Parts: sequence; C-alpha cells; structure tokens
Amino acid sequence: MMKPSDVAHLHTVTHPVRSPHDPATVLVEIARPHPDSDTTLSQLFAVDLDRPGAAPERVTHGWHDSALRFAGRTAGLLRAARDARPQLHIATGTGEARPVTDAPLGVSAFALRPDGAAAAWVAREPEPGRYGTDPDIGPEAEAPRRITRAKYLSNGVGYVLDRPARLFLTPLTAPAAGPAPAAADDATDTTGLLGAEDVPEPQRLPAPAGDVRDPQYSPSGSVLSVIADVPSGDADVDTRSTVWLVGEQEATPLDLGDVAVSHHLWLDDSTLLFTASSRAGGATDFVARTLGLHRHDRATGTTVRLTDEESVELADIAPALSRQGSVLAVTVSDGAQRIVRIPIAGTSTPSTAADLDPLTPADHVVDGLVELPDGSLVYTAGTPASAGEVHRLGSRDSAPQALTALSRIDDPVIPTPIAAASPLGEIHGWVAMPRGEGPFPVILNIHGGPFAQYSHALFDETQVLVEAGYGVVWSNPRGSHGRGRAWGAAVQGDLADPAAADVLAVLEAALAAHPQLDPERLGIQGGSYGGYLTAMIIGSDQRFAGAIVERGYLVPQSFIGTSDIGRFFSEGYTGTDPEEIARQSPLGRVPAVRTPTLVMHSELDHRCPLEQAQQYFAALQRAGVPSELLVFPGENHELSRSGRPRHRIQRFEAVLDWWSRVFAPGSRAPAADGAPGTGEQD
Repeated sequence: MMKPSDVAHLHTVTHPVRSPHDPATVLVEIARPHPDSDTTLSQLFAVDLDRPGAAPERVTHGWHDSALRFAGRTAGLLRAARDARPQLHIATGTGEARPVTDAPLGVSAFALRPDGAAAAWVAREPEPGRYGTDPDIGPEAEAPRRITRAKYLSNGVGYVLDRPARLFLTPLTAPAAGPAPAAADDATDTTGLLGAEDVPEPQRLPAPAGDVRDPQYSPSGSVLSVIADVPSGDADVDTRSTVWLVGEQEATPLDLGDVAVSHHLWLDDSTLLFTASSRAGGATDFVARTLGLHRHDRATGTTVRLTDEESVELADIAPALSRQGSVLAVTVSDGAQRIVRIPIAGTSTPSTAADLDPLTPADHVVDGLVELPDGSLVYTAGTPASAGEVHRLGSRDSAPQALTALSRIDDPVIPTPIAAASPLGEIHGWVAMPRGEGPFPVILNIHGGPFAQYSHALFDETQVLVEAGYGVVWSNPRGSHGRGRAWGAAVQGDLADPAAADVLAVLEAALAAHPQLDPERLGIQGGSYGGYLTAMIIGSDQRFAGAIVERGYLVPQSFIGTSDIGRFFSEGYTGTDPEEIARQSPLGRVPAVRTPTLVMHSELDHRCPLEQAQQYFAALQRAGVPSELLVFPGENHELSRSGRPRHRIQRFEAVLDWWSRVFAPGSRAPAADGAPGTGEQD
C-alpha cells in the first residue's frame, strides 16, 4: 500500500523495442517521479530475455530519455535535460547520442527514414515575438492574440494558434550503428554532445494549417506522412482528422472518409493502415465512437474498416505489423487492455469481438508491445499488483512470463471484483479494504471521461486511501468504454442519471457483500467527469458525509466558451436545448446539496477550466454548504497523473486531510433535518 510520499515509488514502463544488436534484449522506457527535483526522470533500460526477474540495465543517462527508434543502423531518441525541452538525439557508430535539433519549444515526435539518412520531426513553431523568441519581450508584453478559429487552446499547452506543430526534416549525414548509449552516469552530464554550431540546418516541410503529429515513413522511405485536421473553415467546429502526404512543395490530404485518425503505418507505398473513430453523423459526432483499425488503398482510393464499431474498441496505442499477415493491436476490454491479432487481407466483414481471441490475460492492461523474430511477444502492462511490468508471451497456449519486478509499492492491496445489475447488463467494479475487521469508512470513487474506464492495473488512489484506513469502491458505469458502443452511448442526452444509478448500485452491492464496510460513514469523490457525477449525486442524495469534486465539468453553459473541447463536448453529451442542459448541470443542483465538499482544481486546466470550480464553489458558499476550494498553481488537467511530484504528494495529503476531518468524531456533517450541516457530531 502507499503513503502520499510513496508517489516517488510509482513508475511507468512503456515502448518496448527490439535491440537490433542483441536478439536476447528488449529496450524499454522507465519513468519515475522524482520529488527532490520536482520532475519526472525517464531513461531507457535493457531487459534480458534470458534472465526473467533480473533487474533491467540502464543504457541511457539523460534526465528524460524517451521514444527510442531504430532505422537500419541508426538510433534516435528524444532527450531533455533538467528543466529543458526535449530535442532529437541521434546515435552514430558506437559514439554517444548527439543532438540534431535545437527547437525552441522542443521536439514532440519523430520518424527515421528507413535507411537512417534523414529524420522527420515535429515541433511547435513560435510566432516571432512570442514564447521567448525575443529576449526583450516577456509573456506579459506580447502582442494581443487575434482569434478567428474554433481550435486555439489545448490542455497542457495553452494557446496553439501562435505556435502550431510543424514538420521538419533534418539530414543525418553519418548514419551508423549502435543503440542510444549513455552520455555519462550523471543525469545532467552532456559530455560529448554536439555544440549548437554542429546542428544540421533543418528544412521546414509543407503542412496543413493546424497541428501535425505522428510522422511516418513508408517501408521504402519514398512516402512521408503525418496526421492533421481535415481542411475546414476556421470558425467550423470539426473533430475529423486525416493522413496527409508530405512532399517538398505541398502537403496533400488523403480522403479516408469521415473519421478522426489516431495512429497510422504503411504496409507499402500504396497501402495504409490506420486507427480511427467514425464521424459518420457529422463533424462533431464523437460520443462513444470506438477506435477501430482501417485499411486504405491509395491506388483505388478505397477504405475498409477491419474491426466492428459496435463491439471492438481499440486502445489509443499504435498497432504493429506482425509476421503472420496480421496486425497486433490492443483492445479495451472491461477493465483490461488486451493484445489481439487482426487480419488485414481477405476480410469481407469487420472482425467482431467474438472473432478476436485475446492473447493476454484478462487482468493485464497492455500499453506497449513488440513482436520478436521467433513470433513471441514482449509487452508492457499494468497488473493488479504493479503499475507496470515487462512480460513475454511465447505462444497462444502458454501463460505470459514476467521478465521484471519493477514495483516498489510494498504489499499492495489486491481489489475484489464486485458487480451489480443495470438495464444494459452487469456493472463491473472493485472493492478494496484495509486489513482487519472494520467497520471502515467507505469512499466511492468515480472515473473521468465519461468514455474511459477504471482498469485492473494497480491504482495509486486506492492504495493511498486503503493505507489510511478507508474502504474504496469503484466501477465502470454506463458511459464507460470497454463494453461496446451501446454501453458508452448510454449517457448521451442524460449525462448523469444512468451512470449515477450504476455507481450507487455497485456501492450498495459492496456494502451488502462486505460487512467490514460501514454504511453509516460514506464519502464520494471523482475527477473530471467523475467530479461532475460526484456533484450531481450530492445534489440529489444526502447519504454522504463528505465529497471531493476534482477538476470537474460543473457548468455546461460556460464550458462551451472556455474549455479546449467546449465547442463540441457539451452539446455532444448534454444536447442543445437550454432546459435540458440546465437539468444536467451540477450548478443547478447546488440548492439541494447538504454534503460538505472540497473542490479541487488546477490553475492552468484548459480541459475543465478553473472558472468551473470557482462558480461551483461560490454557489456552495452562497447555499451555506461547508466547502473549501483548493487550487494548484501551474498544473493542468493531468495533475493527478503527471503533475509535478510535489503537487501530487500535496494533493494526496489534502485528500487524506479532508477525509480525516469528515470522518473524525465531532466533525461537521449533514444535518438530520436536511439543512446544511453546521453542528458538531459525536
């Protein structure tokens, strides 16, 4: 289990890559929060396939190394020094990884040409006079921004209209052998790196008006492509995107239909594979649109969806070509993410969930994979006991073998599955409890999205709460993904009530099944959509002693003009009728709230802007509800997942402090007569 300070023990392990020099080695990226520096450290490690359980060997020593790629005998990676932007580094021969970019706002993605002679990379290009391009002009002195298009903000970035993501090309004049090696043991050492005067001059390639991402070369190297928005009017709200072919003179969009593309890769110069979700109902038809695999033939202009939209949901993870004439992809499946093989040729109808036999266990949450020459798979995945490990799967009939033991969380609590009934089928969830007889106070936790899911992987929120003495209940109600499109679309037009009924049904089932849980001491919390649902529930249900509403979607009416997704999210889920929007608004339910509430938010959240929390908190105060507002400076919507380590620790401390006060003897609690609680309770 965990204490707040154990945030330093969390880790992620991702992006397995075969070593081209040692068939018994796979390289992975391991990242951990580092509270002392208040940053996240990330390096590349070698996993020995012949020594399961052996500690991986660190092979790079930058402060933040990621995105390792090989092309022929050339290796590339993104490296950032402490408090610096990531730049593309190339390893040549047996030398050190050397920088080949000097992008002022950093490099976000790259692709190596298959012969290793060039690199295409993506970086935000700042408008002159902004973002430090002129040392005499600080942020407060920049010129005003003239906004004419719908997309001008992005959570985690800020304004994007004056720093679009563009594609650049850098020649690599000395492609050679070698993995990306260490610069030195000291993470801040840059010994042997090229000086700025040695950085090759990049070529800015033609690009569409908006941001570009996911650069890819075809196997021959003659086709270079990116993903970007479809051409549309600046003021139009359009969630579609497509693949663009990039030449020296122009970028040309492919007609892939009404879709939003996530990842793409080339079978050959003519055949494209890509993952995308449909926009068949219009440019903003995004609700519960599942991600699927598609094949496009440039010669005929035809596009075929290879997976069934109603039953197969792919994770937002790049698929990989298999030597068996198929694609390896990851499906989202009822709390898991599982590897499947999808046929790519000779299929007349899309593969359904029943057609795809998952290769990995039902409680593994896969987030990266690579196929070895012998046909076995190496993948990274979270499990109930670990936030992430490296596994090897030899054959369909064999069980996967854990190659690593990276988790530093001692004696983690393993949750127990719990289920309840709904009109669309069973709602699946989990319950976790401290050891002992109880009775324990209970926290009902609700996930964001809504088209997202809680998974089987070790969840730091649960570990911290259980360590502090609380039982925890969480589930995937209607509106979540992982159960098919109908389940995900069940909250469209009725954003709160179906999901609220489901999470409460799972809570009741947990209380009935586990007498160690105290039904008289209940709390509720959630973030983003979970914050929304928490606020809606306490506006109609007075059973909870306290609530935490974090980064919530709380005022649909103002969300439309302030959020980076506001121009389509609210109308997609709550509709356009003012009365219906008001019915689904947490702000409108505040007069009925009797539950002491902590409102938590991040100052730079552009997904659910701070004003959502401010309006909701002000309404609680006016209604006489015991309430507090906690604002984290410098953080965005991702605070609890990837915020500064110190803020993540402080967030956990604030959560535990709140619940200790809510459940302490003599604490403020809802009054028995239904008025806001103002007295003391024994």
